[in-house]
Amino acid sequence: MRKIILISLCLFFVAQAVAAQEKDGYKKFLEQSTEDFKKNAEKTNKDYNIGSYSRWDVDQETGELIFSENGVSKVIAKVQIAGSYSKLSHTWKWSWDNKTVYDLMKKDMGQVKDYGEKNQFKELTTPIFQCEEDYAWVMTAAAGSVLKAKGAYRGPIDSGYAYFLIMDIKWADAGK
Repeated sequence: MRKIILISLCLFFVAQAVAAQEKDGYKKFLEQSTEDFKKNAEKTNKDYNIGSYSRWDVDQETGELIFSENGVSKVIAKVQIAGSYSKLSHTWKWSWDNKTVYDLMKKDMGQVKDYGEKNQFKELTTPIFQCEEDYAWVMTAAAGSVLKAKGAYRGPIDSGYAYFLIMDIKWADAGK
């Protein structure tokens, strides 16, 4: 009986140590992803004035996010939808599990899920989970880091926000 208790205790402590190590590894991944992605995103935002345009439109058939001013397209970005945040349920939903997102707009997001499976990062493999609104940016940065995105944009939708990863970007007027 003592052997069973001892073995059970050992297994419990090993499981706790593995869980702590996985948690630490995930925490380091998130910190590094956020730091790395922030640098790329800041450069892209600065170079293309992303936050300054009065309008944005997404075309799921072309995979483009178009920023415009007074009806004139200014910047065109090829994007992937990382996910969405619901202000009603306070949840993050990955695009790879969202049936309303066209395949073209989430074609690369399977790589994020695969990365999560390979590294046992549960949040990258859980289709939907509760979190705070700011944490949606952390998930976007994690996905952007895995996919080596150039930046991100958050656009309002009916009950929250959609988070777009900018994979490529250019001025609408090529002569600019």
